[in-house]
Amino acid sequence: MASLLFVFYSCTETDELGLDLLDTKAKLNILDTLSISAMTVPDDSVAMNFGAGNVMGMINDPVFGKSKASIYTQTRLPMNDLFLGEDPVLDSVHLVLAYTNQYYGALQDYQTIHVYELSESFPDRDTLFSNLDIPFYPDPITKDPEGFYFRPAPADSVLVDTVMQQPQIRIPLSDAYGQRFIDANETETYENVPNYIEEFKGLFVTFDDEMDGVGSKYRMNMLATRTSLELFYQTEEDTLYRMQRYPINEFARRTTRIEHFGYEGTDEALRLQIEHGDQAMADSLLFVQSLGLVRANIGFPFLENLSEIERLLVNKAELVVPVDTTYSAEHLPPADELLLLRMDDEGELHFLDDYMMGSGYFGGRLDEDNMEYRFNISKHVQQVMDGEVSNDKLALVVVGSADNMSRVVLRGPGRTDNPMRIMIYYTEFE
Repeated sequence: MASLLFVFYSCTETDELGLDLLDTKAKLNILDTLSISAMTVPDDSVAMNFGAGNVMGMINDPVFGKSKASIYTQTRLPMNDLFLGEDPVLDSVHLVLAYTNQYYGALQDYQTIHVYELSESFPDRDTLFSNLDIPFYPDPITKDPEGFYFRPAPADSVLVDTVMQQPQIRIPLSDAYGQRFIDANETETYENVPNYIEEFKGLFVTFDDEMDGVGSKYRMNMLATRTSLELFYQTEEDTLYRMQRYPINEFARRTTRIEHFGYEGTDEALRLQIEHGDQAMADSLLFVQSLGLVRANIGFPFLENLSEIERLLVNKAELVVPVDTTYSAEHLPPADELLLLRMDDEGELHFLDDYMMGSGYFGGRLDEDNMEYRFNISKHVQQVMDGEVSNDKLALVVVGSADNMSRVVLRGPGRTDNPMRIMIYYTEFE
């Protein structure tokens, strides 16, 4: 925790804050050495079953360590009383996942996908979090039992049956699994969705724990028409193969599972904060990573003391959060935007009133010229001083943590050069 307390500066430049409209006896002061406490901590799990996309992929981050995003998903019956024709014969079956062109990491690094069949149904609850664990059968159902080896290509179209289609991953599945869809023809399984879901509970799409290179994560468009299970087959009267699609649509249950392997391979400054709450490390460096992995908790332990200054009005309070650029890399740039939330006594996170004023007021986007983030928390600071809200800690997270894949290393409040700091501009009336 940075230990400096109050140092005040007089300021005569009033136009920026509109003080030229106030009483001429008012004097603008600047406080920029208010103590800040901070610590990197494991983030809470994130709700992953909302929206059109899910993240998947594997990253070996030299700073944040290894993390993996896998997908649980149902497929759906396209219609009640589905009929494949007389005596269908299997050709092949593929799991198709369409990209969104959103990714993070090194796309040139190959990864190995494994697909498993769920042995139990999705839990019957509205929200599915990133730490969800659904049992699955131990034997993979990928065509190759060793897995599907591929290079992620979110921007590259794919040639399918002589037709170029949107960027997608096409994972060949085993004939034994495909045959079960053939065998379901003219049975109760194809009569309705509940029967189908009872027989085909869902899939788990995951990756090898080991991988060469940095790797990448990428967001899949789970509501794209192509995102589905595609069954290719023939009947006796066919001269060409038929294709039946089992969609992953808005009714299909799905979520992302995030694993961090016990923060294996992380930078020492991050590991010591996570495992031991090392304050010296936190004063120097703070770490924030999306997908519910790590965040920075920030406090202003002496903020209430400002209320002892009589006739004080906060004109602006700005938290300045500089990036430590030595930890950025070409494939692992700092997050585009961070979010500051208030944490209550139960650990629940809430938006600040300043956030409700809009992003133009609140801030949080990366200033690439100065490599820093700035947050306007004027209302929060004034509310704490007035006793309207408790001086709770604030949580610094990546915006859109459920589908954003980025991270950033920040300069802590104890750095002698360009530290994290809060700038409070206030008026003290005589």
